[in-house]
Amino acid sequence: MAEEQILLNENGELSNSVIGHDNCFSGELRSDGLLRIDGDYCGVIKGYGTVLVGQRGRIKGDIYAKKVRIGGKVKGTVYALERVDILSTGKLIGDMYTKRCQLEEGMTFTGKGNILPDQQLEEIFNREVKNAPKISMEDF
Repeated sequence: MAEEQILLNENGELSNSVIGHDNCFSGELRSDGLLRIDGDYCGVIKGYGTVLVGQRGRIKGDIYAKKVRIGGKVKGTVYALERVDILSTGKLIGDMYTKRCQLEEGMTFTGKGNILPDQQLEEIFNREVKNAPKISMEDF
């Protein structure tokens, strides 16, 4: 996954975020770059980047991303425009909607796997990510 380390945002800037081991976060997170979760996260992740869940990472909530790679635990629904990879150490409890998936021997998947065409995935992302209300910063 070395190529994932060089994701640039729309301005050509490096856009990486990490929730490290022994850290936790809850809420709605928007990320169009590389997001790595090695700690605990509760909430919704929305964006067009890549979400990596490390072996010690735990997510309770839905994920909308271009690519999702699970090495830890996810309890929720995963929507991926391109692909979902569940590594041998990974555990997904919930449904998956994607174009492609790779499931390694030893992983755990409890849910429904839905392989959808590009058009259906794009409709989901247009409704839930692209056209979702922006996070308000009016009183900031």
